[in-house]
Amino acid sequence: MYVCDECGARYFARDVTCAIRFDELLALDHSHREPWGSRHGQAFAAFVLEHPRAHARSLDAAWDTLYRIYCLNESPASVIASRRRDPMGKPSVPRPDRQRLPFAVTIADLGGFEADTYPAALDAWCRGALAAWGAPIQERSV
Repeated sequence: MYVCDECGARYFARDVTCAIRFDELLALDHSHREPWGSRHGQAFAAFVLEHPRAHARSLDAAWDTLYRIYCLNESPASVIASRRRDPMGKPSVPRPDRQRLPFAVTIADLGGFEADTYPAALDAWCRGALAAWGAPIQERSV
């Protein structure tokens, strides 16, 4: 068993990593097909919150993106559009200085990114990333 030292994802093969899994997801995101294409911003933000060492410059934007969607119940499309207009803008709510809890859901838990299960799996991943940083998560799905 191999474990990611940042998010705790567990893999059975040494040649599978979170970065490799994320590259697979990015290929789907960039295909502009649904359900992946419209959710790229959320997937990127969840990955950043789980891998802050590699993406330190994007942490505030990732936090703000997911916080606004899952805690303030803003429309994902409007949040992503505003982040594109001001990618490094100040977060609506300050980000905690560090992760507080283990990640309950990692990219490893998303399986093969199947179209019929991906939206719910992505929501769980995003909520898990926020919860680990101490965000007050709303119960309703986006």
